[in-house]
Amino acid sequence: MRRGFTLTETLVGLTISAILLAGLCAAIQASVDAYRKSSSEGVNRLTSRLIVERLALLVRTGSSFGPLPAVATDTRVESDTLALTTHSGQDVTITWDSTTETIEMDVDGVSSTVLGGVTQDVDGVAISPFLLEYAQGTSLVRATINLAVIPDSEYETALDNGDELIRLTASIMPRSQLYD
Repeated sequence: MRRGFTLTETLVGLTISAILLAGLCAAIQASVDAYRKSSSEGVNRLTSRLIVERLALLVRTGSSFGPLPAVATDTRVESDTLALTTHSGQDVTITWDSTTETIEMDVDGVSSTVLGGVTQDVDGVAISPFLLEYAQGTSLVRATINLAVIPDSEYETALDNGDELIRLTASIMPRSQLYD
């Protein structure tokens, strides 16, 4: 009467178990990677939209704006910079840095990068990030924000195809113009 397994049977059983365990570990790792990518799929779009919404709020509630036209008869200024003073008196300057391809925000002398990957090149055509439209040379009528953002490849998914450019545009009228 035989009790237990032979050495060969035990080794075959261990080999099959090791193969199944390796396959299970690979499947779990693939699942974790897919979850990470899918959960961060919209990070670029969401962050970019939030930044544009924040800039729009600053323009809506701002009290003075720049840069001003070089000539008082000019009504439009295309710029890499948008300067404004908030209702509470803070001086805010938003600048597109073409070297680092970032949007920088300076609030009362404290500067920080708020958005990266801002290329401002769409199909070989350079676009201006800020268009300011004035009346009587100094009164801002409308500000247009136009950003072209390259998605961060760390958060790229199969749906992104790796070459999608995120375009964000907002046209904002300061609230002070609504009541004049």
